[in-house]
Amino acid sequence: MKNTISTEFKNSTSYNLVKINNVDRDVRIVEESSIIKNPNKKRLLCYPDETISIGDIILWDSENWICTETDTTSQVSDVGIISKSNNTLTIHKNNTPYQIPCIINSNINLDTDQTTYIETPSTTIVLKIPNTEITRQIKRGEIYKLGLQNYEIKDINDIVEPGILRLEIMYSQEVQEEHVYTLEITNGISVNIQESTTLQLNINVFDNGILLSPLPFLTFTSSDETICTVNSSGLVTSLNNIDNCDITVSLSSDSSIFKNININVIEDVQNNITYTLTSTSLPDNEIIITQIKTYTIQKYNNGIPIEQNFSFNVVGDSLSYQLIIVDGNNCSVKCLKSGSVITLKAIDDNNGEIVVKDIRLKNLF
Repeated sequence: MKNTISTEFKNSTSYNLVKINNVDRDVRIVEESSIIKNPNKKRLLCYPDETISIGDIILWDSENWICTETDTTSQVSDVGIISKSNNTLTIHKNNTPYQIPCIINSNINLDTDQTTYIETPSTTIVLKIPNTEITRQIKRGEIYKLGLQNYEIKDINDIVEPGILRLEIMYSQEVQEEHVYTLEITNGISVNIQESTTLQLNINVFDNGILLSPLPFLTFTSSDETICTVNSSGLVTSLNNIDNCDITVSLSSDSSIFKNININVIEDVQNNITYTLTSTSLPDNEIIITQIKTYTIQKYNNGIPIEQNFSFNVVGDSLSYQLIIVDGNNCSVKCLKSGSVITLKAIDDNNGEIVVKDIRLKNLF
């Protein structure tokens, strides 16, 4: 029987290719009940020997669904009852934004188009989201924005529906902290590399202008893999094809946040010199009074670190800071007086190239 179902599985009119937790899967999707038709709830039948679990996220026909129940009566295929997500919860954990599909259960009206909002702010709302390593970091008292309103997490329950987190939220006058993520490819916007060679891309990620460390997970893709390939750590390999292509780097959790670099594959090697001037003490663009931060300058050629000594100086009120030269690549700056902005300069001793960083000197509060 299992062999027969496997053979005919894709021939069914209910067959669909979907993504379950971002993995392509062959499934059948049918009405949840033959008596009551509910457009927001379906039965999903897995291919024989494949499984589905409560809390799995299903991307079907460009819409997110969540497996909220499983049916153990089938002897051949795993069966999940899936419910359509009617909103998205944006959370920021581990230096990363996550878009979490959710199901809002309440008696209030929801406008489920792009301008989704909740009409009655004072109403307690029940929110269901998948129970994952990321969502388990949500805590009571945190503020999240849904539609146009902000809500406070009042209660979290993971017992009633294993695989699902049940959140009770209430309207709050506090607002969710704003996060604006940007990417920087320090190799530049375009680079020439020789055929059959490699180039390491160096990426900075900023949240509201503050350099993040460690980096969130990144995804790298090539516009033409007959010209260049790129691996998961950003190492570009050029092939025997004199041409150009684009490499795109994006946040793995949000592909709308991305940056491109154009790779020109040439016959002759050309130098592409870039620099980074950063501190491991974040944010590195401000120093609190009496605080000392150490800054490191690094030189790259085609993304590969190279040894080079630098000279350091500072432009600004000389009474507001103390510059300490550590070595040819490191210096420390101490804030003596707040209320001004200074400019730290690192000068390449080889070619005179100047790399600058503006630093705000500020009070503790």
